[in-house]
Amino acid sequence: MNATANVSQMSTGRLLAAYGGDIRFELVKMLRTPAFAVPTLLFPAMFYLLFGVLLGSAKGNGDQALYSFAGLSVFGTMAPGLFGFGVSLAFEREYGLLIFKQALPMPPGAYLVARMATAIIFASIISLLLLMLAKFAGHVPFTFLQALQIYLIGVLGVLPFCAIGLCVGALVSGQAAPAIVNVIYLPMAFLSGLWVPLQFLPHFVQQLAPVFPAYHLTQLSLHTLDAESMGTFGSHIASLVGYTIVFFTIAMRRLASGGLRMFGGANGARTSGFPLQRVLTRAVFFAGLGLIIAGVMGGSVKIAAPDAGGPVGVPAPDAAVIASFDEGTTKSSYGLGWDSADDKFQGGSSSANVHVIADGAETSKGALEVTGVVRDTAQYPFAGTSFWPKGSTEESALMDYSNKHTLRFFARGDGRQYTVLFLLGGKRGGIPPMYSFKAGADWQEVRVELDTLAGMDLRRVNAILIGTGSPSGSFRFAIDNVRLE
Repeated sequence: MNATANVSQMSTGRLLAAYGGDIRFELVKMLRTPAFAVPTLLFPAMFYLLFGVLLGSAKGNGDQALYSFAGLSVFGTMAPGLFGFGVSLAFEREYGLLIFKQALPMPPGAYLVARMATAIIFASIISLLLLMLAKFAGHVPFTFLQALQIYLIGVLGVLPFCAIGLCVGALVSGQAAPAIVNVIYLPMAFLSGLWVPLQFLPHFVQQLAPVFPAYHLTQLSLHTLDAESMGTFGSHIASLVGYTIVFFTIAMRRLASGGLRMFGGANGARTSGFPLQRVLTRAVFFAGLGLIIAGVMGGSVKIAAPDAGGPVGVPAPDAAVIASFDEGTTKSSYGLGWDSADDKFQGGSSSANVHVIADGAETSKGALEVTGVVRDTAQYPFAGTSFWPKGSTEESALMDYSNKHTLRFFARGDGRQYTVLFLLGGKRGGIPPMYSFKAGADWQEVRVELDTLAGMDLRRVNAILIGTGSPSGSFRFAIDNVRLE
């Protein structure tokens, strides 16, 4: 009598005991592996204390602590699934341990259930630890219901990464598995905005982010915390479910082709007639693929932030040109003109100077040159130039640019990376919408599509800043023919 027949004769109590025994065995094995347990459990907490507390709320930036909490919660959720499944499964498959397990009188799915339960337990511990740190060290304002939702997102969010890890373990060798998992783990964390907010990253990265399940899990966490998030709640759920289905199906097919059957009857059992199981498997796979596509398409849709209740800005003038600098001054067609901007208001010591130079872009008579020094004495160093369209630096002085779509200007400089930032009314303490560009030695046109900027509210623009936040010494760049169309 084979192992499958023995299992079919087990009582419900013995089946549950078998599942429980395998779960206990896998959990103890992982806990007794310091190379896995210690970094998996402690690294997310260490990173949150550094980026969320010491560099976030401890310096008065609650938004940074909130974003770090959401991102590093997902970072902690990824590891148990990817490494717990991917690396261990690859070695056990390669060394024949999975074949040996099939010969034991155990339920066919006990191995996968035990692995999944272990990953969920690790994710549960990480979520609870980060929740306590966020509440008592980071002072993140969330309610008990929000804390419960964040906990459930972390615990259930491990499933897509279990499926990805399972797929890696089924496809690659034991020696290659750690490298492959790291290649997936670290780039996905960065490109999904877990470490650095997507607003700080290039535009193409923002557009690429919805491809990754970690992005969708992060947006669910931000949405739960009433923070600014992207996409719709349903699109994120659909994408995560789709990734789980697709990678699980691929892994099961791969294992079955190697003689390993994790579910169902004995390997090689066939039934005559219509191949219903194969049809259902393919239907489930394509259904999961459809959910991924739907999630990616809906993942970049902006969620409207709650209205602050204040008035919108005054309508912007119809004229597209803001400043040409051809008259030899820093004046603009409306507003305060272009002035120097720095980080002294937040305790920094960076400095900038602006002056008009000859020989602008496209043979124009003048351009605005900005020079200065950025010093690492503020949380967010910055120096450059600023334009206040309403004619005042007060936070309530707003301009409504909802009829504009593109900011255009020419730029040249010292080859460094520079950033366009939009200060919005009521949001000076948060992360401003921004766009990065490189100012090379020759004049080049910079086009900023306003509708693509994360968190942009065109009705309440307080100021437009162009400069750098890189604390690497002196800088120099020039701009010309600034237009909003």
